Amino acid sequence: MTMLSATQNRAFLPINADLINNPAYQHLSNDALMLYSLYQQRQQVSAYHADNDNPTFVDEQGVFVYFSNEEAAKILRISVRKVSSLRSALIKCGLIHVVRNGLKNFKIYVNQPQETPADVELILPWANFSFEKPQVTNTQVDANVPADFAPTEKQILPINQSNSKQSKLNITSETNESGLKDSVVIDEQPKPKDPVSLEKTAVDSLMNRLSNMISTQVAGRVRILTNNSYKEAKALFDMIFKAKSQVTNRLFTSPTWMYDDAATKATRFETNNVMTKGLESALLRISEALFKQNNVIKNKERFMYVYLRNFMASAVQNFLNDNYELSEDDQIDLKLLMNFSA
Repeated sequence: MTMLSATQNRAFLPINADLINNPAYQHLSNDALMLYSLYQQRQQVSAYHADNDNPTFVDEQGVFVYFSNEEAAKILRISVRKVSSLRSALIKCGLIHVVRNGLKNFKIYVNQPQETPADVELILPWANFSFEKPQVTNTQVDANVPADFAPTEKQILPINQSNSKQSKLNITSETNESGLKDSVVIDEQPKPKDPVSLEKTAVDSLMNRLSNMISTQVAGRVRILTNNSYKEAKALFDMIFKAKSQVTNRLFTSPTWMYDDAATKATRFETNNVMTKGLESALLRISEALFKQNNVIKNKERFMYVYLRNFMASAVQNFLNDNYELSEDDQIDLKLLMNFSA
């Protein structure tokens, strides 16, 4: 038995290639794709029963499945809260439709993904490739299938194609043979930069390092608040992350949230869009308060820190409430944890 035939005899959980190729689904995580595939596979079982005169899983809306979040969490080895979040993402994409049935059960209707537009460059161009041997000699090769996956009678490739190509451009330090014999390299001394330009470059570097966590709008507000001063901009960012760290530490003191994936997402700029988008508004309000009450606020740094900390706590609480199905006890516990005035 060949390796391929042995593989084909195993059971798999297939993932529709349109979920990967179609830009409409590019924001879905791997866990979301796996969850959808579980729903789709279960739907096929329901359809099988319907075809064999068992209408248990069919109603006026079509074929449906019963698949609890607890069951999916056990299969995918993730928390129930995360399954709830993934299911919400699938609903927003139109991949599933969920209807409550009784107090605890939900009917899940699984829809087919949208076909990938013809003008989109495929990420998985070989998804429809067949490993069956061609029946005719003159086969036509699909233009979307890479050459190394196209079925041909005989195909010879170098052992290491990248090394083969690289050998043509091989340059050694001993010979210094680059093929550009006529090139002339001029060693120019850089002109000294003025202090203002140097500080602006330093601020730009600071913003660039934090670009994966803060938005362009937030960077602009920080520049205005600190008058493009590197020292003040860094101090403000340190204050922002210190406030976020205090909120994170408070949340993780609770056994309910200590090892929870939802809590981790809620306390990170990269995953909590409420925190990312709301930070600009928080900085605007701080600027307004400092302008209007400049003579009233005695300790400006303390005022800014408390405001930022309370904003972070509110953003964490809103993110968890909006994206997860929290029990009443979880909501009470979260509200107490995020109340720093108590």
